[in-house]
Amino acid sequence: MTEAEINGLDAPANYKKRDSPMNAWLNVIFKMMLDGHSSETIYFYLLAQPEFQEGARQAEKYIYLIGKNNFPGRPAFNVKYLTEWIYPPDVTVISRTSLLKYLLTVNPKTKMDKEVEEHIDAIKEKFPAAAKVEEIFREFHCILMGKEPDRLDEFLEKYEDSEIKSFCNGIKRDIAPVKNAISLDVSSGFVEGNNNKFKLLKRIVYGRSGLVNLEKKCKLAFLPNNEDFDLASFV
Repeated sequence: MTEAEINGLDAPANYKKRDSPMNAWLNVIFKMMLDGHSSETIYFYLLAQPEFQEGARQAEKYIYLIGKNNFPGRPAFNVKYLTEWIYPPDVTVISRTSLLKYLLTVNPKTKMDKEVEEHIDAIKEKFPAAAKVEEIFREFHCILMGKEPDRLDEFLEKYEDSEIKSFCNGIKRDIAPVKNAISLDVSSGFVEGNNNKFKLLKRIVYGRSGLVNLEKKCKLAFLPNNEDFDLASFV
């Protein structure tokens, strides 16, 4: 770094904060909490406003954060508990996340959601898109885990004008590496796994404890399986 750059560190740039559409509702949430309204009332009030376009998840997030940071004694807010109030006891609620997890799981050892399994046939009949998602995913998974890279061309030709057109275009741009991953036994998974582990350690240690402790932490994480590793001498 130059001398000017080093001196510039003492006066960090004044970055303009990005304006969010949610900013217009923060004072509304705070004022309603101050007036004693429950989090549930605030949540449904926001969703009922035509001007509120941020969605249910954003509403839940900010109600929780504003209540937690400004009203310490206020009960925590969680939308999941509201289903017990809104829906009759004989109504089963299945989230989109649970459904997708069920449809996109192919490992037979994985424990499946019993509630989704009980109603999956009715869901597929009512929503054909769910069955289509499962069909496409399993077809692609079968090709990816197989040993016939030429089948990938058939898959891309079949779905190039479908709902997954953008996905197919992305595969076409990297068609050679994808076919290599199908046909070859070698993989970069071991290297990528270690890179991910190292980056996690870096985020945990570096900046708080410094480079010296970062080095020790990495050695403790990667070297214990080494026969020559001696913890006593290392410490």
